[in-house]
Parts: sequence; structure tokens; C-alpha cells
Amino acid sequence: MTAFIKKLKLWRRQMNEGTSKDSFSILQQFLTSNTWYGLRNILKNEDIDKFAWIQDPFNSIVPSEFNSTEEESLIELSCDSSLKSKFTNMELTKFWISIKNEYPLVCEKALRVLIPFSTSYLCEAGFSAVAVIKSKYRSKINVEKEMRVAVSSLIPRFEKICSDVQAHSSH
Repeated sequence: MTAFIKKLKLWRRQMNEGTSKDSFSILQQFLTSNTWYGLRNILKNEDIDKFAWIQDPFNSIVPSEFNSTEEESLIELSCDSSLKSKFTNMELTKFWISIKNEYPLVCEKALRVLIPFSTSYLCEAGFSAVAVIKSKYRSKINVEKEMRVAVSSLIPRFEKICSDVQAHSSH
């Protein structure tokens, strides 16, 4: 316990000095991830601190706009040690989705903030795909099929596709 208290003092000092990057490698990785970057861009005109509970529900202050039930739910979540280890090993959005049944009120609030990024990301990816596919040399093609392939995260099973096609023998 003494060592942990000393570490907390060290981490607080490093945070105040801005030299904590090597102490919190998972936090640093999270802060530089696409999810966090997108969330920051969406919320750039708002106070990001009021969404700190979404970024880290285990070490943040409950927002003032929470009602009593939501606050109690967040407190219960923050004291669940099994969820804390789950949180450190998952992406932010996947974590919140995974606890939807256990903490529906808090999860719903978190996803309302996180979901717009993922949906706007897909739209941006779609526009980028169309821009690449439709050039001045390929302006007359129908891009439906190409766009579906470009924005899909599925990896084609080429072996199955090839095995389904019958080879034509020469005459």
C-alpha cells in the first residue's frame, strides 16, 4: 500500500510537470488513437472535461447533469474491478457496448457521445472512396459495387470464390 501511495504521488507530480508519457503508456496510446481523436474533433466546441467519465469511468468526477440514478450507476461501475481490467484491454466504444446490459443508463449516455463519430467516420470514408474511384478518366461508371468493396471491412475469401467458378475446358 505504501508503494502504491508513493507511485500516486510520483504520477501526480509527472502529470503536473507534463512528463507522464512513459508512466501511462496505455493512456497515451488511447489518447492518440483514432477514437479519441475523433471524439475530440466532435467535441471541440464543448467542454471536454464534462465527458471525462466516458474516457475513464474509473477515475473521473461524476458530471453535474447526471441524475441520482445515473450517478449511482456510474459509482457502481467505477468500483467494479473486473470491469476496470476489461476497460484497459478494450477499445473505448467496445467497452461501453459490452456493458450495455449491466449499466444501461450510463452506457446509453456514453454511446450518445461516441456513436456520432463512428457514423460520421463511415460517411467520410465513403466520400473518400468515391473521390478515388471517380476520377476524370472513370467518371461515367456506376460506383455502387466498387464503393461497397472500398468501404467494407470484410476480407474476401478468394479460395471459396475461385472454387465456386467452374473452369471452361477448351474445345
